[in-house]
Amino acid sequence: MATAPDDRSSGDDSEKVEPTIRDALIGLGIGLLLVYLGTRVPYRIASWMLIGLGLLFVVVMSGFVIVVVWEKTSPGIRRVMARVRGHVRHDPRLGKLTRNVKGEYWEGAFTSRRSSPDEPVPAKADRQIELLIDGLDEPDPKLVGRAREFVADFATVQRRVDEFLADELRRETDPELATQIAGLRVSAIRFFSGKRSGRVDIDFRGPDEDLYWSCTYADGKPQDLWYDS
Repeated sequence: MATAPDDRSSGDDSEKVEPTIRDALIGLGIGLLLVYLGTRVPYRIASWMLIGLGLLFVVVMSGFVIVVVWEKTSPGIRRVMARVRGHVRHDPRLGKLTRNVKGEYWEGAFTSRRSSPDEPVPAKADRQIELLIDGLDEPDPKLVGRAREFVADFATVQRRVDEFLADELRRETDPELATQIAGLRVSAIRFFSGKRSGRVDIDFRGPDEDLYWSCTYADGKPQDLWYDS
């Protein structure tokens, strides 16, 4: 068991020089100039070569300008379309997903059922478990599929989590932390994209509300229980 992990990754600090629209427009101008000069050259072979080179400049630079303009404007277009559609999506298996614009994820919830009516109600009572799915204008489709799998087979996930927490409890030597672990209950499941693509974290609620507990769920089992305050 460990305290909160540091997810910060060291990036490449080297500066990368990339062509701009201004560079492309200059290249486009050069291409048009070459085409013009090609039409003025009296020698046919030289004329064709200049015109061909000029057309190559025009095609390549025009394509670059179109791509850059689209990349800059398409997020705005997608945001407008998202606003038109609203911030709520209805998934046939997950139910209502609500967009958290600031957090850049979508929120949902499902009900965890007791596997048996004979189970102690305080420990295993039906409760709402949050779903947090990364996504900007739309929930990430791959993560939605993963969330569906979790919800459909949550009884198996819960059993593995219970076994995992029981092992952590047996290994814990600090009485206060052992008390906290014994009282942990699943409160949320987070599905990540981006640099942490495919990662699933399970959050817990325990006796001490000032302590935040979580673990990673990978390869079909929970691992790396940690806490933060």
